[in-house]
Amino acid sequence: MRALVTGGAGFIGSHLVDALLADGHRVCVVDNLATGSRVNVNPSAEFVEADVRNLEELVEIGRRFTPGVIFHLAAQTLVARSASDPLRDAQINVLGTVNVVRAAIAAGSQKVVFASSGGTVYGNVERQPVPETQPLNPISPYGVSKVAGEHYVRVLCGQAGMANTILRYGNVYGPRDIPASQHVITAFLHALLKGDRPVIEWDGEQAKDYVYVGDVAAAHLRAIDAGDGEAFNVGSGGEISVNTIFRQVCELMAVSVEPLRGEQRPGDVRRFTLDCTKADRMLAWRPATPFADGLRQTVDYYCRLADLRRQREATPTPSH
Repeated sequence: MRALVTGGAGFIGSHLVDALLADGHRVCVVDNLATGSRVNVNPSAEFVEADVRNLEELVEIGRRFTPGVIFHLAAQTLVARSASDPLRDAQINVLGTVNVVRAAIAAGSQKVVFASSGGTVYGNVERQPVPETQPLNPISPYGVSKVAGEHYVRVLCGQAGMANTILRYGNVYGPRDIPASQHVITAFLHALLKGDRPVIEWDGEQAKDYVYVGDVAAAHLRAIDAGDGEAFNVGSGGEISVNTIFRQVCELMAVSVEPLRGEQRPGDVRRFTLDCTKADRMLAWRPATPFADGLRQTVDYYCRLADLRRQREATPTPSH
């Protein structure tokens, strides 16, 4: 099948592109490179630099590539930034999503798979793990934008007779994430590899559901032919605190560092664990990577990157 991936040069999107290509699909990546990188894009995929806020451009790309399925991952993903600039957040995450669905309709696509956020759409919930039937109650503009995106995908696809599936991610971690994402694992590694003291916000006892990026990519492939009209949690089904993650990262890197302490991030939830039994039942998907294994792979990746960077800096530039 021909698959178009918005945000395909980014962290999660690039892993999805790799998985799609490995599964035999033809892939077109659409990304404005605001946070993504061409380095992440598999050379076997077609790449188009474009912004989801530009409807005409999306329609032209869709009509030329004629994707059977569109995976919409392009987004403004920073919760804190959504609080400081909710208008920009809505322009990208809400209007951008409307544009992607309209482009899918114009291209005659059969399905849209939308990347939502299990960590923000439910808000603070007493009952854990959280099932998809939990009422949506976001506490940040980012969460609001994802809830709005879900509704637009369902309604617009429904009106057009187009299949759609929504995937609500847990906290995704793994290779190719960037420090600007403000994800704790990446932030810890970035600081430690620079010789800085990492910052733990709040008291560090906030506990979230962390899921490895390769497992998240696999869930998208399962959604191509299943789960029409449904929303699915995509997580590990367990939770781990920020303090515990910090200790484990330090152990893997064989360092002993006292972290700095920061304030609570605006819009951050205290804890969440996703109930993923529905994805197991209807998509035949379940997370395959234990946290210890995924964390080790992630630490190894960033340590290799740091080594390569040091080697490049140590190599003298040839004189002309």
